[in-house]
This record gives sequence, structure tokens and C-alpha cells, in this order.
Amino acid sequence: MARFPVRRRESPVDALAVVLALVLIGLLGGIVFVFREAGQQLFSGAYRQRISASEAEARERADALRGVYDDYRAQLTDLQDRRTELEAMLSEIRANERASQRERDLVLEQIRRSGEQLDARVESLREQELATLQAGSATPQLAAVAGEDSPELFVRRADILGELYDRLARVEFSIVSLTNPILLPGESFRVPTDLAPELLRWDNWREVGETAFALGEYFNQHRIHLDQTTARAVEACIATVRSTLTQDIYPSLSEQPDADQERRIRESLAALTIIPRLRRYLEAQYRTFTGIAEPGEEDSPPPTPPGAATSNA
Repeated sequence: MARFPVRRRESPVDALAVVLALVLIGLLGGIVFVFREAGQQLFSGAYRQRISASEAEARERADALRGVYDDYRAQLTDLQDRRTELEAMLSEIRANERASQRERDLVLEQIRRSGEQLDARVESLREQELATLQAGSATPQLAAVAGEDSPELFVRRADILGELYDRLARVEFSIVSLTNPILLPGESFRVPTDLAPELLRWDNWREVGETAFALGEYFNQHRIHLDQTTARAVEACIATVRSTLTQDIYPSLSEQPDADQERRIRESLAALTIIPRLRRYLEAQYRTFTGIAEPGEEDSPPPTPPGAATSNA
């Protein structure tokens, strides 16, 4: 007779132990899962915060660098504009300097040519005077010219004396308006106490050179109508003005002159006082020649340039 295995009957305690073991295993697995998820969330959140902070800091630095770059570009643009402006100003200054130099050279050349013409004219007149003296003064033509029966010559000479006086007055006033602008027309030139800035600029002497050239040109054309003493006095004055301007004043002009330049300018201006002295002489000559001099009025002596007496001696 076959035997069948007899199943052991499980007790409730064993079943409960199995159930408890399964529950415990599930709880442990859940706890492990929960801690793992929490850890991952914890670590991943801190990492994202650090990344976010780094990105924010990088953006701030980029914004700061962008601001510095924009400021640099703006300053560079301003500097480039300023450089362009300065280059334009420098080009204009150089152009003005070249123009002033050309005008100065032109005036000097005109004065030089006028001096050469005067010298040639003086030499020619001296030769004519010498020839006249050698030939004698009894020639009928010379007698007619020298006599009182030539009203045309009388009027002509009076007009020339008046025109010379007028042109000499223009030269003096151009100097007075530059050296002593407070003086009015008609007041004689005198050396100023202080050298004004306008006195030291070349452009402001242009009118003086032009009026002096006009005086020399007129005298060169009409010297033959003057007596020898008056002609030589005017010639000496023109030569003094020319040499004073070209040799002393023009080379000493400067925006910031030193003591030696100021001394030379003052000495040169003192030499120009020959102009008002020649005016007084021409005035006396005109009054005497036209007969409007008052009784007892004496003729002024012809002026001589500074140092003329010493050189003649």
C-alpha cells in the first residue's frame, strides 16, 4: 500500500513571521528609495543653484565689460573727432602763416624796390644838379622856372608840399593807432610806456608798410619840384622809416618777446619820431611858401635821422 507524504501543517506563527518579513523588506526598500530620491533632489538642487549663481556672475561681468567697451568706444570716437578738429585748425594756422609770410615778403620787396628807386632817383638828381651848376643858372629856361612869373610851377609845388604832408600824416597816424590807440588824429606820435600785444603782431604793421611805401612812391615821382634841403629831409625820413621797419621792428616782432627784443622795439620806435619832426618842417615850409605864415613865425629846421650827426662827423 502506497504511502503519500504527509504535509506538515504550517502554524500561524510561521505565516505571521513571513508576512512581517515581507512587510519589513518593503519598508526597508521604501525607505531606501525615499532617501535616494531625497538625496538626489538635495544634491541636484544645490548644484543647480551654484550653476545659476555662476551664470548670473558671468552675466554681470559680461555686462560690466560691455559697458567698459561701450565707454571706450565713445571716448575713442570723441578723441578721433577732436583729432580731426585739431588737424583742421593746424592746417588753417599753417595756411594763414604761409599767407602772412607771403604778404610780409611782398611788402618788404616793395619797400626794398622803393628804396632802390629812391637811391637811383637821388643819384640822377644829383647828376642833374651838378650839370646845372656847371652850366650856370643864366639859362632862359631856368630863369623862367626860378622866377616869380611861373604861377603854374608855384601852384604845382604848393600842391606837392601839401600832398607830401598828407601822406606823411597817414604814415604817422598808422603808427599812432598801433602804438598809442588812445591818441586821436592830429596828436603827435610818441613812444608808448608799455608795449601792447597788438604792437607785437606782424599783421598789424601791414598798414604802416603800405602807407610808407605810398609816401616813398609819391616822393620819388615829385622830388624834382622840391628844393634841395626839403628833398633831402624827406629822403632821410623815408630811409629811416624803411631801415627801422625792415631791420629792427619786423625781425623783433613776436607773441612773447624777450627783454632784448623789447629793447630793440623801443629804440626803433624812438627813431620814428623823425616823422612828426618832418611834418612840422613841411608845415613851416608850406606856410612860408604860400605866404600864410604869421609875422615872427620861424621856420623849423629840417629833421635829421638819429645818429646822422655822429656819422657825418
